[in-house]
This record gives sequence, C-alpha cells and structure tokens, in this order.
Amino acid sequence: MKKDTKYHNTLDQIKTEEIESRITISIDEANSIVKKIEDNQIKYLTDKIEKIRMLTQKPLENIKFIISDLEFTKIEVHESSFESLVINSKKMVVNSIKKELSSGIPTPKTLNDVIKFYERLDSMVNKFSEISMSHKKVFNFFISKYADKLKTEFESISSLSMQCKYELDIFEKESQPIKNCFDNIDALIQKHESIKLEEAKIKTKQFQLDELKLKIKKVYDEIQDLVNSKHFKEANDIMKKIESLEIEKNDFHKELLNVCSKASRAFNKYSYGLNKSIVHKIHLILEQPWKIFEDVDTYLDLIKEVKSAIRKGKIIVKDSEKIETYLDNIINSLPNFKEKEKNLNNEIRKLNNNKNINIISKVNELKRKHDNYNQELKDIEIYIKESEKELLKNKSESDNLLSSIETYINRLSKNKYHISISK
Repeated sequence: MKKDTKYHNTLDQIKTEEIESRITISIDEANSIVKKIEDNQIKYLTDKIEKIRMLTQKPLENIKFIISDLEFTKIEVHESSFESLVINSKKMVVNSIKKELSSGIPTPKTLNDVIKFYERLDSMVNKFSEISMSHKKVFNFFISKYADKLKTEFESISSLSMQCKYELDIFEKESQPIKNCFDNIDALIQKHESIKLEEAKIKTKQFQLDELKLKIKKVYDEIQDLVNSKHFKEANDIMKKIESLEIEKNDFHKELLNVCSKASRAFNKYSYGLNKSIVHKIHLILEQPWKIFEDVDTYLDLIKEVKSAIRKGKIIVKDSEKIETYLDNIINSLPNFKEKEKNLNNEIRKLNNNKNINIISKVNELKRKHDNYNQELKDIEIYIKESEKELLKNKSESDNLLSSIETYINRLSKNKYHISISK
C-alpha cells in the first residue's frame, strides 16, 4: 500500500480569515492556526475512514444473511450423541455473531469516532476467530459450508480493519508535529506566566530593598547624631569608669577567693557528715566568698567554729597552725572586704543611675536595628540575584519554545509567521 503524506499539507485547503495574511501573530492566534490544521487533518482522516466504513457494509450484510440462514436451517447430525452438542454450538455461534452485529456503525466525525470504528472492526475479527477456534469441530464437520462463507466475509472485515489501522498509524505519525506544537504552546504559556510572576516578585523585592536602604540610612544618621553628641561623650566616659570599676571588683573577688581557698582543706574536712545547709555555706565561702557579705556574721561564726574544731582536735589537718593563721586572716579581713564590696557596688550603681547613661543603650539598640536591616538587605539582594538568574533561564527556555513553535507552525502552514508574546 502506498504511503499517504497528505495529512500534514492541509492549510491550503482551509479558507481562513485575515490571520493567515499577517506576519506577526499572537500566541492565541498561533494556537488557532494549529487547531485549524489539526481539524483539517482529522477531517481528511474521517473522510478516508468513511470510505472504509462504506466498504464494510456489504460483508456485514452478507454475515447477517449467513447467520440468519444458519439460524433457521436444521443441521443434519447422523449420530444422535452429537446432536445436542451441534445444536448448542450453532446457537452460541449465531448469538455471539448477532451480538457483535447488533449495534450500527455511525459515520466517523471525530478522531475518537475513528478509533472506536477500528476497535469495533478488530473486535469482530477477534470474536469470529475466538468462536471458530472454540467450536472448531462443529465448524469443520457440521456447518463447514456456513463457516467458509463466514470466514470469507470476516477476512474482508479483517482487511478493512487493517486498512483502518494503517490510516490511523499514518495519521498519528503525520500529526505528531501538531501535538508537539500544542505541547510547546501550552509550555510557553505556562513559562510566560512564570516569568510574569517572577518579574512581579522581583519588582516587589526591589521596592522593599529601596525602602530598606532608606531605613538603614535613617538609622545610621540617628546613630551618628547620638555618637557625636555631648551627652554620648559623657555617657561613654561613665561607661569607661564603670568598666574600670568592674575590673577592679573582679580583681578584688579573685583576691578574696585566694584568701579563702588557702583554708580549703579545713573547710572540706569540717563539712564531712554535716547537714546540707552548712555544706552549702562552706561551698559558698570557697567558690563565691563575695556572696557571704549579705549575711557576714553567720559566716564569721561558721569560720570561727572551723578554727575551734582544729584547736580542740575535732578535725585533724596538716600544718594546723598555718591553717589557723589563714582562718584568722579571713576573720580579720572580712569586714574590710565587705566595706570594699559595698563601696564598689555603690559607685557602680551611682554611675549607672546617671541619666546620660541611657544614651548608650539607645545607641546599642539602634546598632542592633542597623545590623538587622543590613542582614535583611543581604537576604533580599541574594533573593533578587537568584531570581534574576532563574528569570534569565526561563526567558531563554521561553525563547527556545517560541522558536520551536514558529518552526512547527511555519512548516505546517507553509507560511512565515512571527509570534509576539504580550508583555
């Protein structure tokens, strides 16, 4: 059978409107052109299939006649043992074929109609093959005359079914560029929507970026105004004094800790077996002795008890006389240490209560805000950079799709179109 190549060459058979005479067309117009080409290809196919359908009428009528004749003809069976089998087989053959022929075959109007028509013919051929195999003995020995006639007609149907399949295969092959074109048009529309959405997001982010830059400048100017003010210089001097006092206080705490730790062996031995309250007090003396000033008399009594326990031999420590000297040093120096702690805390508190000191907190708060704004700025800049990269990729893919669509549509229509995408 000679290959038919007319499916793709169809636009010249369509009487179109002014669209076809234009050089620049929209994507919707391109879709309309391709749709018309597809419709014409389907019309060309359905016309050919209708001719095949018409050719099926004669063998189908013949089959009906053969089945009708078979149905009302009594089959001669010489052996009674086969009579029941033959009658039942004949009945099944007649009913099965009549069932296949029961519904008419309408004129194909769409591609789906063509597919259904082919499937119908194929089903008939397969059904006859199935029946002839399952009732092979009956066909060959008792109704061979009818079987031969049916076989001839179904072979005609099979031949027409093959012609139909051939036309469908050609159509599928020739219409593939149209399917590709439709797929690319859908992809282009989606890609274009993605591009518009991404551009809108970038525009919004750029607006946020510009606003953020104004905020950063405003905060920076506020910081500079405060930092250059007389009050800030005074507050900065106060902070330096506070820092100096805190260093002095920290050194003083180290000194106090060193004084107390010299008697640690005595304190630890004394704490063995005592209640948690006393153990906690001893732990405080050895680890954070500056905290005992809140109740210094109680702790002085405890230190004296430790000294007394050494003298009375209740606890034995190496170099007991030296340890007693350390304990005396703690007892004698605690009042001075307490006074020094008090004076340092009062001086620090007084400096912290200075009204100008709040400007430091204000500047620090503005600096934190400035840092947060800058981090947000970097995040937006990264987002815009990545989005612009993605946008370029999508635009490149969009251009490729557009070029592919133009190639397809110009080959299919034998015209030269340029597709314009609305911005």
